[in-house]
Amino acid sequence: MMDQIKQFRASTPVITREAEDRARAALLLAMREPAPAPVRPRGRRMPRLAWRLVLAGTAAVALVGGLNAVGGGDRPATVAVANVQELGERAAKSAAADPYSGYKITPSAGQWLYVKETIAPLLDEPRPEVDRDRRMDLETWHSLDGRQTALDDGKGKLVVHEVGPGITGADLAKSPVTPEESLARIGAVIDGTPAGPFEEGASRQQRVFQAVSQLMSEQALTPEVRAALFRALPMIEGVTVKQDAVDAAGRHGVAFAYTGEWQRSEIIVSSEDYRFLGTYGEAVADRTFPSEKVGTVRAGTPLGWSAQLETRVVDRPGERP
Repeated sequence: MMDQIKQFRASTPVITREAEDRARAALLLAMREPAPAPVRPRGRRMPRLAWRLVLAGTAAVALVGGLNAVGGGDRPATVAVANVQELGERAAKSAAADPYSGYKITPSAGQWLYVKETIAPLLDEPRPEVDRDRRMDLETWHSLDGRQTALDDGKGKLVVHEVGPGITGADLAKSPVTPEESLARIGAVIDGTPAGPFEEGASRQQRVFQAVSQLMSEQALTPEVRAALFRALPMIEGVTVKQDAVDAAGRHGVAFAYTGEWQRSEIIVSSEDYRFLGTYGEAVADRTFPSEKVGTVRAGTPLGWSAQLETRVVDRPGERP
């Protein structure tokens, strides 16, 4: 596991290429280490979180907006939703109602979003398969301007990685904040960004869905923006509902799902209050990649599994709530 992050200092430099390579190697090594304790059910970039962090410099979008926290709890009684439109509306109404104290904090320029997640670590990097039987906690910090991500380098030193440019929370929050406008703004960024190595063959709809998943996973969203995105998901052609989905912390919920040419992606929300819980991704068809080290990914291979445990806006990277 990663060492505890030391007290952040204002002079922390932007990560150099050499330090970045060391951080990536340390992160991948940590992802292979077993979790110190078994996962207990508790009451969520897009699949392949590990790949999003390691390849942060090639991220298609940097999405920013408000905040939420996830509490503990046992498996709730599942109430089936009739269709994905109903799921989107329920989740949107819950987000717009602003039920969480975290939403009452107004982020300001220069602040960062702290994100704590439980993920299934990579099984054998550089292959994208994750280990269903192991978990690790991951802490990252994301600047609210969408330009930087910070993480521990594995030696207790915080490194800051430049990302973007891309769409920001301010962009998404500009009037009008509607599902249609949200999709248009995200789609414009997707259209102007070449597909990554694991996105080859992905439809525009799939890339937009994964961008929304990334936004839900690691960015702060105001209630209005979050509600608009929940209402936007059913508008993406091909998005369906999965009645019983499970995040990496063992929490059961319901999911927005998109099945592409070779993989299925899920955005999991609580079936009680429709808060975002986590993500899941799985190969649905065999896929052979040009790299011999990656080779063929077989149908049924898990590609990503996460559970969002806590998010808070903080004043600087390295600071915890």
